[in-house]
Amino acid sequence: MTILTTLMPVRKEIVINLGTSHVSVSVFIFSQTGIVLEQIVHRNTEHFVSEERAWIDGTGSALKSMCKEFKIKGNAKIILPGSRLLSKTLRVPKVEENKQKKIVAYELEQKMPFSLSQMIWDFQVIDDDGIEQEILAFAVKPEFIIDVCRVIYECGLIPSHLCPGSILENEVLSRSKQLEGYPEKLLINFGAKSTNLLFSNSSGFLVRGINIGGNTFTETLADSFGLPFEKAEELKLNYLDNKLNLENNDQALDLLNKAKQNFFNKISQEITRSIVTYKRLKKGKSPKIVIATGRPAQNAEMIKFFTDSLEMPIVHFDINEFIEKSDSIEEEELDKFSFRNSESLGFALFLETNKSTKGLINLLPDSMIRSLEFKKKKVWLLVGAALFALCPLPHYFSQKSIESKELLYQKQLDELAEEKEQNLLNVSLQKKTLGYHQLLNSAGFNYINQFSSLGHRLYYQPRLINDLQSLMQKEGVENIWFDSLKISPSDDPTSETLSAGKNELGLVVEGRYLVHIDDAPITEQNEERNKLIDANSIIQEILTDSISKMPQVDRLSRKVFSTEGKGDLFVRYFTHFEIEFIINLNK
Repeated sequence: MTILTTLMPVRKEIVINLGTSHVSVSVFIFSQTGIVLEQIVHRNTEHFVSEERAWIDGTGSALKSMCKEFKIKGNAKIILPGSRLLSKTLRVPKVEENKQKKIVAYELEQKMPFSLSQMIWDFQVIDDDGIEQEILAFAVKPEFIIDVCRVIYECGLIPSHLCPGSILENEVLSRSKQLEGYPEKLLINFGAKSTNLLFSNSSGFLVRGINIGGNTFTETLADSFGLPFEKAEELKLNYLDNKLNLENNDQALDLLNKAKQNFFNKISQEITRSIVTYKRLKKGKSPKIVIATGRPAQNAEMIKFFTDSLEMPIVHFDINEFIEKSDSIEEEELDKFSFRNSESLGFALFLETNKSTKGLINLLPDSMIRSLEFKKKKVWLLVGAALFALCPLPHYFSQKSIESKELLYQKQLDELAEEKEQNLLNVSLQKKTLGYHQLLNSAGFNYINQFSSLGHRLYYQPRLINDLQSLMQKEGVENIWFDSLKISPSDDPTSETLSAGKNELGLVVEGRYLVHIDDAPITEQNEERNKLIDANSIIQEILTDSISKMPQVDRLSRKVFSTEGKGDLFVRYFTHFEIEFIINLNK
């Protein structure tokens, strides 16, 4: 398509999507006829696990090379990965707009692990029934925002908006004509580190995150085959693209198939659980169609699996419905864009509808916006100052023949230089004083910050006991009691494991639970025994699942259920259990 910039006013927006394992830059042109994708550049980044500093440096390096190679500069809208942010969903009463932020701040303070005064945060109304509002809030440490802005600025870009990616895709759902016949719809964005679910209807949308992504499959292959992550990722892609020449009886192919099936089953279970939760919140309403995005969504076998398991049609949105492309972009690049950059497309659609970012979550503080704007103007200010300084030169040379005036002018310049030198000395002293205060404040902050972790440890034990006690009220395990809770001998708190700073502890909980069966008459031999075994299996599953999902629990290391001996299932109808689990003292 040819852009006729001479016939109509246009504006350009640069949208940068900082993903967990990739970086992309999209340049959109807005005109009276719609949106044109002018340029798209994409780079994969290294696998940084959870190291925030490594992720920032690696992402900045990739972005800098892209901007330099393709000469990209100017104001930019930045999309942040949700895995690097804290998010909470709240329900608050609907009040006047000037009171809304205070109510949200109060409710959010109760749920955040850090004080809001130590965080940069913002929120957005995602659902409104006229009485209550559903609020989605995001918070992040200031140091993270400063580092992100630094690497963006070093690339020759001025960040004007920092937005979480998970809230942008609703624009795609609400604007899609192919989905107009579906009042309830679900968008699944399969990411590298996590999977984002966005439920959308006419009144708003709801966001849910699942901590399973494409890297989960890769890490399984790395453990199974003893490969580094990069080699395991290459193996995964070749396997999913059917590029491996393996015989059907090859043991490696069997391992790959099992890992793939386990991966599919895990995500499917979490998605189904989220749909059930949404259905309960919406009083029976549930999505009737699924839109799949993200790089894993390009795999046809994966889409077929989820179509069967979710029993819903799964489609990909047609990017040509929303935007046009410039002649420089190939169709293949546009196809990849629809899977990799649904958040960028959502940002562009929002800007087209609203003409500004007002009402959209922005984690870039106003003070930092003003500072960045000043940096942008600094070059022109220096040029103007230089030109202004040159103005007296013609007059000076014209009066050069008059010695008395020249000497007087020189004396004035000497006095001015002496005054400026004194001012410079004063500024230098003030700078040293400020530097000392900065070091003092930093030392004080580090000292006070130590008490945060101490407070966390102080209340850790009561929270753990309360969470265990709450299991007794969970449906399906009401008839349960605990006999003992003790530290695992292999994880004694004085052992080398804790002193090395791993902050992990093994606990063993013992107890019993009663098994009830219905009172229906028994007509066949062993019928009562079979009923007891089936009922016992259900309680075992609920109990182990509930303990594994406790916030403090990292994993279960051992579980033993005794129906005989310590337990007496078939006479006195109770089972004895002993479960060992590993807790993380930092949670």
